[in-house]
Amino acid sequence: MSRIQKRIGWVALMLAAVAITVVALVQARTIAISNPAESSELRIESSKSTVPSPQTQTKSSGPRNLSLQPESFNMGRRLGKRFSPGKREKSVLIGTLTIGSERRSVETTRTQTDDGEEIEIRIAGTPGALTWDRERGASSPTGRATGGDRELIERLVFDSPDQFVLAQLRGASYYTIARNVRPAEASDGYSGPLWNIVRVDHRETAQGSQAQSRWRLYYLNTATGLIDRIVGEVNGEQIVAELTWSESNGEKIPIQIVWKRQGQVIMQYSLSNFSHADQGGAR
Repeated sequence: MSRIQKRIGWVALMLAAVAITVVALVQARTIAISNPAESSELRIESSKSTVPSPQTQTKSSGPRNLSLQPESFNMGRRLGKRFSPGKREKSVLIGTLTIGSERRSVETTRTQTDDGEEIEIRIAGTPGALTWDRERGASSPTGRATGGDRELIERLVFDSPDQFVLAQLRGASYYTIARNVRPAEASDGYSGPLWNIVRVDHRETAQGSQAQSRWRLYYLNTATGLIDRIVGEVNGEQIVAELTWSESNGEKIPIQIVWKRQGQVIMQYSLSNFSHADQGGAR
């Protein structure tokens, strides 16, 4: 056999091998198209589909994470067992509300939920109840609360140690803006209380649920760890709430709250009875 004939033979073998390879690839591609379940690309998609989409995910019914914010977590532990992660506490507070010369008894029910709490306020001599929750904000028996009703609801709701603890569940941010603060008028020999000031910013986005004061300053007593004062702002004016504390059934609660505007008392709440019942685990 001549050299030319040998070369032609090798070329023919190479062409035959290429042809066989091409046929095999075409057949494999055809099988993959006709059997999508065996495609590696579709197997990846299938594995992704086992992860629930945000629309199909359900709200967790397990214990709440109350340690998202250190200041809030420490306050909850200091106040009592009503802030245990697996509980949904229901607290009932009965007291007297004084505005000007008018005094009325008021019953406030604070029911903890997965994302904070729901609050119902019943004032003697007033039909129906004032309410607050995350979705609807301040409400009256006739609809969305306005004017004096809204101011009253928000003072009783937000000027509270319970909200300081639970606001973290609504995505509120906490900033310690000053430490060991003393009164501006204190002299060099001052020996009274000092405070760490924590600013809490609320980030409600639901229509009508925004508070009049989007932030509050909480004055935490460095000796007791409790809140002595809460400062908010409504219509450009600062409202100061001053708290006096007591303890009932192992729970620390404000027994009196006095609100002031420009140093003048505008409202006062005095607690006469506090009770609470564990609703069990998460609902």
